[in-house]
Amino acid sequence: MRKNTMSIEEAKRHIQALQGAPLKISVNKGRKKVIRYVGQIADVYPSVFTLQISDDQNINMLSCSYSDVICGDIELVVVS
Repeated sequence: MRKNTMSIEEAKRHIQALQGAPLKISVNKGRKKVIRYVGQIADVYPSVFTLQISDDQNINMLSCSYSDVICGDIELVVVS
């Protein structure tokens, strides 16, 4: 069955709605490598958005494109 996908504009609205909220972030690096972070969306730009990482000592900022969210390479889950 085909996955229900969203457009770039829908992805932008979804990311803007999550801005500032605490998130669990999963980044698929390929070859069964998934890296998980805790952080929040810092800034939203026309073609990319930045994530402020709070639980990693080596990385404190991560830049992502909206197409990464659409294709499933980056998953954002709100922490309650």
